[in-house]
Amino acid sequence: MLDRKVIGAAVLAIGLMVSGRCLAEGAVALGQPADIAQDGVAIFTFVNARTSTEAKDRALAGCKNMDASPKAKSLCKIAATFKNQCVAQALDPESGTPGFGWAMAPNSKAAREQALSNCRDTAGPTRQQACVVGRESLWCDGSAK
Repeated sequence: MLDRKVIGAAVLAIGLMVSGRCLAEGAVALGQPADIAQDGVAIFTFVNARTSTEAKDRALAGCKNMDASPKAKSLCKIAATFKNQCVAQALDPESGTPGFGWAMAPNSKAAREQALSNCRDTAGPTRQQACVVGRESLWCDGSAK
């Protein structure tokens, strides 16, 4: 079983690359094994790219180069592309727990709420309230706030 600190680092380590204020293309790459409690997860979000292709390429490269388990990194693929949206991630920070969720929405509040809901869905009945969206787990692209 992976140390929860490694899992947390993999979940929370999102890449934020800002090339310019007027840019607004984003992508999320995700490597999510069936057993997150054991294998962790790799997720990388790239925002404010010049093109959708750049956003996808950078998100996928970031996901595959994360400090995450080899299994999680091997599963990295583009999960979403977006423009003028926010992306949030939530997890249960306790070691050996499966709580993880992410979401994309038109604003940060909605993204945060949906990510928490998704995390609670996977956390199990005794760990639902443990899910949190960390300070470094919410990003908005373009004009989204």
